[in-house]
Amino acid sequence: MKKISGPSYIGMAMLALSVMLSSCNKGFDKMIPDSPENTNDVNYKAPKVLYIIADGARGTAVRDADIPNMKSLLANSIYTWTSLADTIKNSATNWADMMTGVRKDKHDVTSDDFAGNDLANYPVIFKRIKEVNKNMRIAAFATSAEFKNNLTTDADVSEVYANDDQLKTNMVNFLKADTASIVVGQFSGIENAGRAAGVWDNSAPGYKTAIADFDTRVGELITAVKTRPTYNKENWMIIITSSHGGKYKLPPSEDDKTLFSNTYANTFTIFNALSYKQTFVGKPFLGNFYTGSAVRFKGDPEKVNGVVSADKSVQFNFGKDQDFTVSIKIKKGSPKNTSSGQYWYQWPSVVGKRTNVGWGGSNAPGNPGWDICLFYNRWRLMQQGGQDNINGQEIPGLDFSGDTWHDLCFVIEKKADGRRYARLYTDGVKGTTGSGSGDNNNISKNDWQLPGIPNFDNNAPMRVGFAPGEIDGDKGYINVQLAELRIWKKALSEDVIQRYACEPSIDETHPDWNYLLGYWPMTEGSGNVMKDLGPFEADFTLQGTYQWETFSDLICSPSNNNLNTLVPKNSDVPTQILSWFNIARQASWGLDGRVWISN
Repeated sequence: MKKISGPSYIGMAMLALSVMLSSCNKGFDKMIPDSPENTNDVNYKAPKVLYIIADGARGTAVRDADIPNMKSLLANSIYTWTSLADTIKNSATNWADMMTGVRKDKHDVTSDDFAGNDLANYPVIFKRIKEVNKNMRIAAFATSAEFKNNLTTDADVSEVYANDDQLKTNMVNFLKADTASIVVGQFSGIENAGRAAGVWDNSAPGYKTAIADFDTRVGELITAVKTRPTYNKENWMIIITSSHGGKYKLPPSEDDKTLFSNTYANTFTIFNALSYKQTFVGKPFLGNFYTGSAVRFKGDPEKVNGVVSADKSVQFNFGKDQDFTVSIKIKKGSPKNTSSGQYWYQWPSVVGKRTNVGWGGSNAPGNPGWDICLFYNRWRLMQQGGQDNINGQEIPGLDFSGDTWHDLCFVIEKKADGRRYARLYTDGVKGTTGSGSGDNNNISKNDWQLPGIPNFDNNAPMRVGFAPGEIDGDKGYINVQLAELRIWKKALSEDVIQRYACEPSIDETHPDWNYLLGYWPMTEGSGNVMKDLGPFEADFTLQGTYQWETFSDLICSPSNNNLNTLVPKNSDVPTQILSWFNIARQASWGLDGRVWISN
């Protein structure tokens, strides 16, 4: 095989990323407020929390606005202008994150009417706190009846007001004298201004003014805290954050195609306490750029795919004994239906060797073969065929983000015990998320033992792009670019997979070059043929209504799950509050948040 020069690639993304991800595991120690020492002349200061929520305050817009009161806190704050909300565009989901400490896959708040929620099993942290200290006084003030009715039931004081001014006035009066340990305020003025302007940005005078007005109210609340007659005996943490951002078109130079470019998810967070040193949490390094041209594969009605002729497709059958490895680069766009998330898919295949996606029934030979399918925000390997494997299995891989490039790889290997096993890698990281729908909080690094004696041989063509079957309406409509499909007649080692996962091309220097059976760069940029540079020259012929598109995007940027550990997110706030009160989190609570500590 000849040496191929692929699309350009800048830098050492994986090295930097691995350093970043290893560092993000630090900082989970408990934040404990000042406690009494073993002397009689030191007075213990009672921990208190003022928790201020600003709906619709887009983080970078707040950063660039006139906010002297909030900025006056930064010298003693852990803060960021790029914290993250959920991508679902409703307030209730984010409020639930902010009040329960778990995310929507647990609390099940996915609509503004709170229908079908599971707050009974994942309650607001007020209930957790009361279980530990029933005498702790808690107060909540809101401008939303939905917030009050659904998320403040365990508060001692729960009130709703018509607007931010009324809310602020009553909170100020309350803070001046009441003994409550936690005081929460939910403000909606900034969100209302964004809706009125149709854009959540300072370029809209009303939105800019709303941020400034909110900052003025924050100043009054801070003054009310600091002028309390008991202030010198109290240890206050002041939390100011937004529930979500809003609509705004980023300049192209700022659009990195990651979750950080989702302006609805862009929030700000300030954790302020006198004991904190100034700690700025910036936007993390997200990888480097990958450039080239690739086909946009779409589902029905375009039905864009590429197929290999029958006589050459047979070369990619591996029987019941042969080890093999498949990897492909993918960039997800949005499906037609984004109600569950911007890059949330249900079931469509993007590459495989199988008659159709889905399960073929209980009678042999069933529907033997394999597919890489998009699965929620993750992917899955669907494999089926052979003795005691007629119905097959779906093996869920890890999350990966949309509109940036990622590497998906699976290995089928027969081991000394005579059984075949699967290994899945996402951007070179090994892991599966359990059976069925999977669980991002229960990632397994173990090899996956396949049932029976798998044999994936079939007469189906080798295919990329659209395939019929297992398509769940508009959520199954593929909208992806694909590149660098590679098939080896060998089970590649974990070390090799990790080293080469985010390389945009390979050549004879790859340690397993001689085992490469098929190699399709898929970056020709024009025409209806995607060349196979492997020994069988098994070219793909394009079908359907297709087009080539140039790209210059990040490669192997962290998944949304990982991004949520690199900057504060909504579900972190309850965990921060529990830690401030020295309340140990219980495993049974299933909290998704982390604690942030200052430098």
